[in-house]
Amino acid sequence: MHFCKLKQDLILPLLFTLITITILSFPLSQDRYAHSQSSIPNSTANATGSGVDLINTNSTANATGSGVDLLNTHPSPTNVKAGSNFEILSTVVNNSPGTILLPAGRCDSPLTAFFKSYNVVIRHTQGCTATSPPFELKAGQEVTVAGPVSGTIYHAIKAGKTPATATVYYLTENGQPGNVTKPFVFTIN
Repeated sequence: MHFCKLKQDLILPLLFTLITITILSFPLSQDRYAHSQSSIPNSTANATGSGVDLINTNSTANATGSGVDLLNTHPSPTNVKAGSNFEILSTVVNNSPGTILLPAGRCDSPLTAFFKSYNVVIRHTQGCTATSPPFELKAGQEVTVAGPVSGTIYHAIKAGKTPATATVYYLTENGQPGNVTKPFVFTIN
């Protein structure tokens, strides 16, 4: 009985999140993204509370590889304590030959995480519905993004090493959906 309740508390919200992200990754119109930021090479800006935080865009990213990559994925705050909420930050590097589009803003985030232990609970609340154009990340640039999307809360429930995977969702220049998933590990104190 307890296992079924735990399974329901973990599987259903995760399934809901994955379905929502899949639906949002298909281009319905330009108006479905929220609070877009403009691309500012070699600058520092921080749109706190938005899905795409322009913490450090850099037009000198290594363009020798192909595709999109995730680097430096970690929780914020960095010292996550049991009983607290947190978000995930990751640097998206565009090593593809063209521009990619990332959902952006206070209501949409291109970044989500899946936790492979029982140290974290994903909670769902009322989210916002504001929309705006996507964030454009040109070839060779990088940007730090924050997740999860509005209406989703990552809540640490017990201390310990926490293995997870981070996934960033994006659209290519010709509107094709894409994603990159990378593992990461952090500790809950």
